[in-house]
Parts: sequence; structure tokens; C-alpha cells
Amino acid sequence: MSVFSLLIAGWILLEKNPARAGTTKISKKDAHYQTHPDDGKMCMNCQHFIFPGGMSSMMDKMPDMGGMKDSMGMGNMMAGRCHIVAGPISPMGYCRFYQEKG
Repeated sequence: MSVFSLLIAGWILLEKNPARAGTTKISKKDAHYQTHPDDGKMCMNCQHFIFPGGMSSMMDKMPDMGGMKDSMGMGNMMAGRCHIVAGPISPMGYCRFYQEKG
């Protein structure tokens, strides 16, 4: 098998399951990322979204703040990160890897 064939096979596997790609992340373009919700689906409600500075886990521990993590709390207004997509991610964004939190 040629090196080129191995690279193509790796890219196909990455496309089908980016979570198995280790530390390699998908570009916003390849993820079809947009900075606005899609039919009510948005990054802040996705299991892959990482709130900035750990705001989500911090709010869970504060009884008076817990309800803010799923609304328009301060932590949701700042860009976060994603386990799959590279770069800063808007909490109001959306991409093809969206998976609602269980």
C-alpha cells in the first residue's frame, strides 16, 4: 500500500469519526461551521462544546447560578472551544457535528 493510499484512508476515517482523530481538529470550513443557530440547535447545547474558562462546571456548583448555564449567562456570551472543530467557537454557532447534550 502506498503512502498516498494510507493518507487517503486516514482522511476518510477522520471524516467519518473526528473524535477518533486524537488531537487533530476539523477546520470550521470542513465542519460547515456557522456563527448562528440552525433551527434552534447551537453550540452551547452541544456535547462537544467547551465553555470558556470552565464556566459551565463552575456554574453547576453554585446553587444560584446553575440555571444560567443553559440560558444567556455571562459564560455563554464568550467564545468557547470544541472537542472536534478548531479555533474559537461561538456559543450561538452550529456545525454538522452537533450532538445535543443528553
